[in-house]
Amino acid sequence: MELLDLENIANKEKIDIVNFKMKKTKARIINYSGTCIFMDYRNINSYTEEKCLLAEELGHYYYDSYYTLISSKDDIDKQEYKALKWKSLACVSLKSILSCFYKRNI
Repeated sequence: MELLDLENIANKEKIDIVNFKMKKTKARIINYSGTCIFMDYRNINSYTEEKCLLAEELGHYYYDSYYTLISSKDDIDKQEYKALKWKSLACVSLKSILSCFYKRNI
């Protein structure tokens, strides 16, 4: 999936993508009477990085895997795992996965 596809998904879901300067992270999703993804574009260094960050934040949205500032480390890890799983499914094509599988089993 390409960056434009991910942006179209966000648009379809009525998720705003906002450029926002952050200190400790490059992307964050907020779900509070609507959903918004904040991206710190000044610290995003490539197309691939931007695509991966957006895909991960959409993963939080689709798996309803949000957490708060007072969430436990275990809860945060579980929610991040879900988001990363969605990112992997969205960004890695089935053709690539099968290619790796076949190369390994030759």
